[in-house]
Amino acid sequence: MRSARRSAAIATILSWIVAFAPVPARAGDHKLGAAVAPVRLIARGQPTLVGDHRYFGTVEIGSLSSGLTVSDRLSLEDYLLGLNEVPTDWPMEALRAQAIAARTYALFGLAQGRTGEGAVYGYDICATTACQVFSGADVVSTSSGARWRDAVSSTSHQAVLYNGAPILARYHSTSGGYTLDNEVAFPTEGAYPYLQSVSSTTETASPLYRWYVTFRIKDLEAILRRAGWWHRPAHLVSVHSFPSSPSVPYPQIAFRFERGTITRSAEDLRDVVRDLAPAMFPGVYPSRAPTSTGRLPETFPSSRVAISTRGKRVRVVGRGWGHGVGMSQWGAYGMAQQGATYTDILTHYYSGTTVGTIDEPRSIEVGLSQQNSSVTASGAFEVVDGRGNVLVRRALGTWSFTSAGPGAVAIHPPQGFGLPLRVGIVDAPKRVLVGASTFLTVALSRPAQVKTE
Repeated sequence: MRSARRSAAIATILSWIVAFAPVPARAGDHKLGAAVAPVRLIARGQPTLVGDHRYFGTVEIGSLSSGLTVSDRLSLEDYLLGLNEVPTDWPMEALRAQAIAARTYALFGLAQGRTGEGAVYGYDICATTACQVFSGADVVSTSSGARWRDAVSSTSHQAVLYNGAPILARYHSTSGGYTLDNEVAFPTEGAYPYLQSVSSTTETASPLYRWYVTFRIKDLEAILRRAGWWHRPAHLVSVHSFPSSPSVPYPQIAFRFERGTITRSAEDLRDVVRDLAPAMFPGVYPSRAPTSTGRLPETFPSSRVAISTRGKRVRVVGRGWGHGVGMSQWGAYGMAQQGATYTDILTHYYSGTTVGTIDEPRSIEVGLSQQNSSVTASGAFEVVDGRGNVLVRRALGTWSFTSAGPGAVAIHPPQGFGLPLRVGIVDAPKRVLVGASTFLTVALSRPAQVKTE
């Protein structure tokens, strides 16, 4: 009995750390050639790691003349779990408002069908700020990820509705005091009755509620010359903006030179300084700010600016970050802090709407990346070609994929794939004391999942 208890104690207490050192592959290893695209990696019990993120559902790798495309097909609710739009430690009502706005945005897009790059590359929605920021399974694996999971699950099937249909639920970080009519920020789209300017006075906690940028006048002149705005041998003297208002949020900017004046919109200036200022004056722009990175997210976080000149300095005072239409995320944060419910938040920012339940589609395809020369994936998954043929029942380890021409993907298994499994003990202690930790090194002929007891 004493011996049995001692063995049980050792088995329970020891912390085995297994290092996988693949045995070199031998001639005759099983090879996989080109497969009909898209190649599907169907996760088996754990998310699939592609690049820097892990993803739920099925990862699809397609091949076009421009290179490999990567997308993630998963349920709408799992898609929402992977969104990385606001901090997960925010008030729960703000998180619920964000979850419903994001679900509604996705539903509206699905109803419109695939357009633009989505139609070209074969996905429903992109994974960047151009759509909604999607980081996959990483989001709910963090210490506070359970709160975001709760926000999504507790609002399941809920959406913002206008006349019974999901709306274009645009949202942004910070408006700077009031949101904008959709037709102001997106003039080619026109108006939506639920995307109207409303006050947003609860977002003062945002580090970008007000922001500041100062240029030396000779630096700004150099930027304007590089942009091709001014070619004459005369120096910039002053810069000032015409007053803005809710109806004209993007002011005109007057640049007075020694021999003339030019006028451009704040949007034009924002486009120019976004790339040229950091490239020409690295370390100076984007300017320092009380954000998590210590700097502004870009040279001008928005086009809602007031500009003046004092001596040899041009001072820019800006409001907010983002396009300014729909729900302000920091405004939602402030409303939740004051006791508002997610319904209060959503119906404030989306005029004339209601929050109701709606049927959801079975899946959504998220475009992760395009024009890749190669793709690597790790985990445990089934590999299926574009015709539905199962190529590998249980793929383990790190696999790589390259283009074999349009419509075909070359599959490169990890070292040792196809070999019989051989397990060798490379290093193990001769003796281990009860309660102690030790190291055990195992060599495998091919990728495998190993359990030690």
